[in-house]
Amino acid sequence: MTACPFRAKVLSIRQLTRAIREMTLEMLEPSELSFQPGQSIAVTVPDQSSSSSLLRYYSLASPPHSSNQLVLLLNSHDRGQGSTFLLENEIGADLQISGPHGSFMLQQDQERELLFVGTGTGIAPLWSMIATLLAVPSSQPITLLWGLRSESDRYYLQELETWKTHHENFSYVLTLSQPSSAWKGNTGRVTDLLQAFSTVDHLAAYVCGNRTMVKEVTDLLHEKGDCAVFRERYHENS
Repeated sequence: MTACPFRAKVLSIRQLTRAIREMTLEMLEPSELSFQPGQSIAVTVPDQSSSSSLLRYYSLASPPHSSNQLVLLLNSHDRGQGSTFLLENEIGADLQISGPHGSFMLQQDQERELLFVGTGTGIAPLWSMIATLLAVPSSQPITLLWGLRSESDRYYLQELETWKTHHENFSYVLTLSQPSSAWKGNTGRVTDLLQAFSTVDHLAAYVCGNRTMVKEVTDLLHEKGDCAVFRERYHENS
């Protein structure tokens, strides 16, 4: 799938937590983008120190069937030029973009159960994948393990509960690494959750988040058995 340049405008901005914003872009020219769940787009960012521009990559949280509207997850704590530039744009702003990019995509494997492991906004490509899978009736088990820091960092909770209610094959576990004393859910990192798996030979895992987590999860799954692992490093400093 060849990456092509296109224009899009900022359609909406939703504050999900104090740090996380959901930005929806509307395609202008062309009016749709053909991509696979898990892929990313590259945003053209003016370089203030020169007359040139930079490309910064962001995974799409939206599924391919919403090809006219593209959803990004942005962290205001990021200090990279890409995040800073995007967060300064208001609704209606015109952006130069190219895509799709990347080889982090769903694989056709009906024989294995699907495990998705993410931290922070690394949930974006996994979200696109899961939304795509749940749009088609299936009995293939889908499990999401999502690691966040504290209660105030949680978002998409209503959407997760809706998926869980309407799809018997979907389940999720949220774990917090630095919760308050009032937290009654899972604590620790997503790697801790994997310790409960007695075998992984039946799994295909998709992993996205900070580099350390991705490596640790990949190593742990390979140590436990014959697990197919597909991974993407979330670009924290983009």
